[in-house]
Amino acid sequence: MTGRTTPRPPDAGPLAEIGGLTVGPVAGGPPVLEDACLSVPAGQVVAVVGRSGSGKSTLAHGLLGHVRPGLEVRGGTVRVAGLDPFDRAGARRLRGRVVSFLGQDPASSLNPALRIGTQIAEAVRLRSSVGGTEDVRTRVAELLLSVRLPADRAFQRRLPRQLSGGQAQRAALALALAGRPGLLVLDEPTSGLDPVLADGMRALLADVLSAGDRAALLVSHAPAWTASVADRVVRLERGRIVEDGPPVAPPSVRSAEAPPADARRPEGARGAADAPATGGGLHVRGLHAVHGRVPVLHDVSLTLPAGSCTAVVGASGSGKTTLARCLAGLHPPVRGSVDWRDDGAPRGRGAPVQLVAQDTRGALNPRETVGAALRRPLRGVRGRPAREAAAEAVRLLGLVGLDAGVLTRRPGELSGGQRQRVALARTLAAGPRALVCDEITSALDPETAQGVLDLLDSLRRTLGLTVVMVTHDLTAAAPRAQRIVVLEAGRVVEAGRAGRVLAHPEHPVTRALLASGDGATALAVPE
Repeated sequence: MTGRTTPRPPDAGPLAEIGGLTVGPVAGGPPVLEDACLSVPAGQVVAVVGRSGSGKSTLAHGLLGHVRPGLEVRGGTVRVAGLDPFDRAGARRLRGRVVSFLGQDPASSLNPALRIGTQIAEAVRLRSSVGGTEDVRTRVAELLLSVRLPADRAFQRRLPRQLSGGQAQRAALALALAGRPGLLVLDEPTSGLDPVLADGMRALLADVLSAGDRAALLVSHAPAWTASVADRVVRLERGRIVEDGPPVAPPSVRSAEAPPADARRPEGARGAADAPATGGGLHVRGLHAVHGRVPVLHDVSLTLPAGSCTAVVGASGSGKTTLARCLAGLHPPVRGSVDWRDDGAPRGRGAPVQLVAQDTRGALNPRETVGAALRRPLRGVRGRPAREAAAEAVRLLGLVGLDAGVLTRRPGELSGGQRQRVALARTLAAGPRALVCDEITSALDPETAQGVLDLLDSLRRTLGLTVVMVTHDLTAAAPRAQRIVVLEAGRVVEAGRAGRVLAHPEHPVTRALLASGDGATALAVPE
């Protein structure tokens, strides 16, 4: 399917217009967005695509009257419903009521100290005409159900830290919809969702826009999903709009996003099954974990050999992130054990294991420069002298595809993809034996994501690292993982060699993940 089928009303005018918008660094230098012109008609979905750092988020934020710290508007105009969002009075009338935003880091829009139901209820009271306690409760339940979340009291009493990444994404979307906005600005709206829920997001957008007087601008790097939901696609390269037209579905996810493993294998590298054969690695036995009093993991047992790559997959809310945090020693289990063993000898729970988190805003100190973030583990954990730590920080940035100029910048001055690569570099600075990567490609365009995954595979092969990829994207997992573990409701429902699981899935959850969204096409399966 290419594009939505709901036609735009013939008399609907632009809900938002951008004319010649140019944004650049305050200190001078090349613009990050140059002479951008864009119109968003009522009833349409306009998608903005491009590589990480191409200016996609900067363009989207312009509709909110916002630019990242360190940037300034050098020229151009922005109008939403006839108002200027960069004008203080216009911004007050627009935000939350006329235009609403959902960022690629959902946790940043959720108050960590307030329960989910309370946050949505406050947004309903502030941004809509709904009044009365019972009416507000009814509206909160409607919003939760509309984004495929439970509406019961137990779920509404959860705190954001008790949600999975996908649940947090949908809770933030419910918050954005509280004021019934005419324009939705969605920055990577499927980044934390499994393919089944990504299909649900497509249906949700269709419902939101069905009246014909609303519109959406979405930033995305998922080409198949974008082609199925958008009326128009605007492509950015190095801050300039180079294409604006109807969507074209990619020929296949395999060719666009997941080339066969053998095509990416460096010359002379060992095959996928040739990881160092030792008795060491990460050993998980009888793991049980809870959030408050709610059980999240049930009797999980895994053996992850040193030098191997294991993909942990499952629908949103299946317990993937909690398992990742348990493996890294950040979430204490109520029962069971997680041990790293080197040559068969226990080395202490979680000590050599490092987590690369999905939420890069929460993982990086917003007041700390990238250079300081990298030097801290190099000096504090590995004991490197100051000069050596500074040189190693530059080398690590090069490994993840960033130049030394990033060292002086702060997380808020980076794109989502750049922040993810900085987070990976900082994790490598601690010298881990095992990396637990929680949805680390969710904020990256396909080309950049392939580069990061290729880097992880290279590090695994050359350093003997154990890599755990926590993901809902089987197209990313298939070419690199030797084993796949499938979670459902906190339990391991299927596990085995990647070739067997992907070619002959036994559990309905595995089959659903393979048959939905971008995972529906043929995969490059290592045998």
